[in-house]
Amino acid sequence: MSPLHHMLKRIQEMESPGFPFEIPKQRQGPQAAVLVLFSGESFLQAEMLLMKRSSTVITHPDQIAFPGGGVEDRDQGSLIETALRETQEEVGLGREGIMPIGLLPELPTVSGGVWVTPVVAYASEKARRSILKLDSSEVAHSDWDLISNLLSTRKEESRSVRGVSVNLPEFQWKGERMWGMTALIFDLILQRYARIGK
Repeated sequence: MSPLHHMLKRIQEMESPGFPFEIPKQRQGPQAAVLVLFSGESFLQAEMLLMKRSSTVITHPDQIAFPGGGVEDRDQGSLIETALRETQEEVGLGREGIMPIGLLPELPTVSGGVWVTPVVAYASEKARRSILKLDSSEVAHSDWDLISNLLSTRKEESRSVRGVSVNLPEFQWKGERMWGMTALIFDLILQRYARIGK
């Protein structure tokens, strides 16, 4: 097991830090899962896979996101299966060399319309070097980027969520604004990492 794989397991198992806004006690919308995929030897020198959604998709056009989507019957109730299937469909990255580590707690979108479960996973070097084959109807661009690059761009924006003003994280990915659920998930992972210590 690589140092990164070990660290991701510790991050996944850690008690979650506080969320920026109140989470409803009961799920009130459909389920989705996203694959938060890392590759490398250590966390801060690792790379993470991201994509830019196409301008023609109905939900969240042109936004930076993790591969993922809604749960379907063929996933047989497995959120890991949902995340892996969606990743293969959206960016053409097959399952070989991808090692799911576990789930983070499900989170509601800011609107509360969808509940998203992040699936943390580790990619082998061979999987990292695979050529991505994008579904152009859903994905405009996809690539890996260093955690350290993303971390250096972090800032916060003040937004009103259900009538309450909260500070939400955002990052820059290849000159594009990464915000919303994607930024929240990444920031929660960073908080867990910081609490573990070096």
